[in-house]
Amino acid sequence: MKAKKKGKKKGKKKLTTPVWTKLPINGQSLHVLRVWQLNNAAHKYTEVAILRALTPAAKTLAEDNTVLRKFLNDNDVFSKDVNAIINRVQVTPGPACNQPFWDFIVVHGRASNAVVIHVTCFI
Repeated sequence: MKAKKKGKKKGKKKLTTPVWTKLPINGQSLHVLRVWQLNNAAHKYTEVAILRALTPAAKTLAEDNTVLRKFLNDNDVFSKDVNAIINRVQVTPGPACNQPFWDFIVVHGRASNAVVIHVTCFI
């Protein structure tokens, strides 16, 4: 009698609720929210993650493309490594916040390139 092989069930991908994760970056830390984990569509890309810097030093590290790309890849922020950060956009800051922080919205596309949108705190 042959035993049944256990395999993956076909069908919809099980959604993972993203949670903020604190990850190290050169002696500082960034908080990461992998928003792309909410995608249950047939297409995989585009993936989006939000990185939050709570200190000016962490912000400076996140603004360096070489350091940021290494951070994204070393911490598996996306399903595939980022080949290059090809563009950065900065949103004009609004009123000052009581507890300043900086968000970086990273968009990772099919070609494994990323675009970074830098948003000063807005709450």
